[in-house]
Amino acid sequence: MIAADAPRPADPTAAGAAAGAKGGAGWGREGKTALANVAARALSVPIEKAARIILMVMAAPLLGEVAFGSYQFVQATTTMLALFTDFGTGMWTTRALARDRARATAIVGTALRIRFAAVLPYLAIVAVGSAIAGPGETRRGLAILGLAALVNSFIDYFGAIFRGFERLGDEARLNVLRAVLMAAAGLGSLCLRRSVAALAAGLLVGMIASALYGLWVLRRRYGLGLRTGAFDRTLARAVVSEALPLWVAGLLSLLYFKGDIVILKAFAGDAEIGAYSAAYKVFEGVMILPAVLMAATFPPLARARYQPARQRRWEAVLVTLLLALGLLMGGVVYLGSGRIVRLVYGVGFLRAVPSLRVLSLAIPILFVNYGLTHFMIARDLERRNVAFAGLMLIVNVGVNLVLIPRRGGPGAAWATLITEVVLTACCLLALRRRTAGSPPERADPEQGGDLG
Repeated sequence: MIAADAPRPADPTAAGAAAGAKGGAGWGREGKTALANVAARALSVPIEKAARIILMVMAAPLLGEVAFGSYQFVQATTTMLALFTDFGTGMWTTRALARDRARATAIVGTALRIRFAAVLPYLAIVAVGSAIAGPGETRRGLAILGLAALVNSFIDYFGAIFRGFERLGDEARLNVLRAVLMAAAGLGSLCLRRSVAALAAGLLVGMIASALYGLWVLRRRYGLGLRTGAFDRTLARAVVSEALPLWVAGLLSLLYFKGDIVILKAFAGDAEIGAYSAAYKVFEGVMILPAVLMAATFPPLARARYQPARQRRWEAVLVTLLLALGLLMGGVVYLGSGRIVRLVYGVGFLRAVPSLRVLSLAIPILFVNYGLTHFMIARDLERRNVAFAGLMLIVNVGVNLVLIPRRGGPGAAWATLITEVVLTACCLLALRRRTAGSPPERADPEQGGDLG
């Protein structure tokens, strides 16, 4: 529940209710909206990726190997620190808005004030980190990119609001603009001065311009802004009890996805890390497909929380789609692993092929798990997600410690596959045991519909 005294969310659209009553596939108007949103993100993602790749490919030779390495370290550090300003409010806001858009001002206003509370501690940590880094480009880059990462976290939150209103077209335009402005401003700054600080300053300018555009869209199309609504104590308690588990689960998932590199470093060396990382980058690249699909379909899933039949139809359709896409992509990567590695990295990285083949076996399971974990959040089972993420961290580290000393990179790939299989079993067990709840009294069918 969003709040203890809030009414249970009702069927948001008349078309969705009619489809459910007729026993159809459960798509109706919601399905058309979801397909349009998938199309919007599918068209925008290649542009975003291309802009980011162009920035990195052109920035690396301009900076040089040492400076570019310093930039990568600073960017990774500030990106990780910025995660601590989120507190899970992004996913929570998307779910809350999908269920009750009539309370949008209170939902967004309360979540924003919680995020603002983390700004000063975050800036203090960045300042301390900059001081510790010592004089030079790393210090200046850390300070400037720290500000850029903070602005970027609020841009991401604007995207969560757009997803809650099921307007992924707005999110797609914001993301494309951000990627293009960052690339243009970053490379423009490097043309003036080839330094980490110059690149960071350009990226900050691009971020600020993108954030201003996002605010303009929020105010013009949604009537929302940074000063939206009053602080709602009841909603704030909901954020603490519901959003924080989402945040903790995300952090734990990040740890078990990235922890294999640390173990590889200890037992296999840098060459094996390089080969495995090359394979893992390809594996990570296909994750955008389930991410786009679930971003577009999560709002209707969240609204179906108290409508078991409609909920099951959505989940069945999505699992089928995710499994089909996963099998297709997994087969393509497995059969073409050698060609993919040669094309992307060259013949010097052919030792990445065995790891990529193992990781390709995990792709269908990973796609399904994207859906299952979103189903759990839509059913308000975020605390189970925290428990499962903690368990997966233990499983992943344990299997890596057994397999990496014996098999190197392919051992780490097998650990990823085994972890995903265990996660699937945990999610299926939790979803099967948990009932969807009693259907609520039907409210205004247009409450959660498209924004006029």
